[in-house]
Amino acid sequence: MRVVLPQLTLLEPAVSVKSHMILWFILTTLLVSYDNGAEALQARLGPKLAQYGIPSKLLFYAWVCGTERDYSYLSQIKQYKTFFSILSNTLTRVLFQAGVPVEALDDFFTSEDVDYIMSEYKKLKPRPGLGEMMQTLRGGGFEVWCCSDANVDRVKGYFDHAGVEMPLDHILSADMVKAGKPEPAVYKFAREKAGSDQPGEVSVFAASHAWDCAAAKAAGFVTAYTTTYEYDECEVIFGKADLVTPDLVSLGKGIVEKWGKK
Repeated sequence: MRVVLPQLTLLEPAVSVKSHMILWFILTTLLVSYDNGAEALQARLGPKLAQYGIPSKLLFYAWVCGTERDYSYLSQIKQYKTFFSILSNTLTRVLFQAGVPVEALDDFFTSEDVDYIMSEYKKLKPRPGLGEMMQTLRGGGFEVWCCSDANVDRVKGYFDHAGVEMPLDHILSADMVKAGKPEPAVYKFAREKAGSDQPGEVSVFAASHAWDCAAAKAAGFVTAYTTTYEYDECEVIFGKADLVTPDLVSLGKGIVEKWGKK
């Protein structure tokens, strides 16, 4: 019997079962934090934003969430664009929507400001407990895979920066199929690459986006959700994940206890 975990998924049951864990994260949410990007925005544009009563952290999250929406919608209509190509070209509209007057938009930021923010955002820091969670999962017999909307090199950099081993051939990017989550093609691709559909396989998908868990469940995964990013699992909208925990450490322990070697 085998198990697979997405957005950092992994697992293995009784006998000599080989488990897989596919860890999916939308750029960061499950394993790393957005804070670097928000801090970079504050460093470059904080005083200007303050003139209009706009918190840089709130604006950055609105910017990222709008990018996630456009990324997904463009994928659905078969006009796929990479996440960062969208993010780097949509700051003006977010500033406008946040209340910056039209007459102030033309010189509100420079291309150098955007380049700096993008550069800092790509240096995302691991969430607390990442190393311990990965050790728990691997110690529980799981083979860890990662599938992300981000490109392979950047994902590998996140793990390297955190001091956590992640083989390059176990990192999958949505760019490989020119589709973005939550499109079924991405989850299907991950299952095929990790061997999730072999007889007796149990596939576990771990995420910090409730919609990601909902999409994974529709693709045949059992799901593990941590509230570390969204806090409210919003069950009435997204349904109930098979496992819900407050942080990465308890996520790893819960997965092993629920689906690991007995």
